[in-house]
Amino acid sequence: MTFDVASVRENRDADVNVSFTMSGQFVPHTAMFRAINWTIENLIGYAYGVNENQIVGAPKWPWPTLFVIEAKGDSAADAKMATMTKEQQLAEQQHMLRALLEERFKLKTHLETKEGDVYNLVVSKRGPKLGAEGSMPTSAEELKTFGDHPVPLYQKNDGQGYDFIAHGCSMDQLVQFLSALFGKPVTDKTELTGKYDFVLKYKGRWDRDRNADDLDPTPPMDRALQEELGMKVEGAKGPAKVLVIDHIDKPSEN
Repeated sequence: MTFDVASVRENRDADVNVSFTMSGQFVPHTAMFRAINWTIENLIGYAYGVNENQIVGAPKWPWPTLFVIEAKGDSAADAKMATMTKEQQLAEQQHMLRALLEERFKLKTHLETKEGDVYNLVVSKRGPKLGAEGSMPTSAEELKTFGDHPVPLYQKNDGQGYDFIAHGCSMDQLVQFLSALFGKPVTDKTELTGKYDFVLKYKGRWDRDRNADDLDPTPPMDRALQEELGMKVEGAKGPAKVLVIDHIDKPSEN
């Protein structure tokens, strides 16, 4: 599927000295996409399923170069999308966005796999500390926000750090999140095949980045994984996929 109509424009009013909102997603079960103040790295990462650190050759456009996009498929695309599984929808959505980038940004890319620094997610010696799927009831706030739809993996900031909240999270989903957070590919080596409920509270990425006199009780992610989930990441060498940008232009606006 491809978009039937699409509006793409650069937000030329964005000011680096003033806060601005970045948001966007596909409307659930439809072929409609909205993005507000997304960078080209955001768009490419979503379309190709890669993290920003996996993108090679991104354009050196001045910061902030932000785009506002509204795109939608026709009614037949909406009807087809509504019958698909979550995984099928994601595949179609990524294809639609790739086609838009190729048409409007003249994007050309290729994938490469290189040997590089990666992380392995493993179970700590004392074993995992994970609740079974369904063991953590849906909160009133989640019911208000997500209604009858399944609660996705999401984060919220309570002012003391981030809560990564998972209902029915697989290890594949967790390593995708950790890959984005740590900036390198994370491979699941836990041998855990189920789905789990948990809240992972953290602030920052690495314990080594904290000053010796930092008494903040909220742990960084590497320590939170061990203390709260009974897992840890270990440095390793392995294949790292990168998306190489061969050509890209700023889009003409409509």
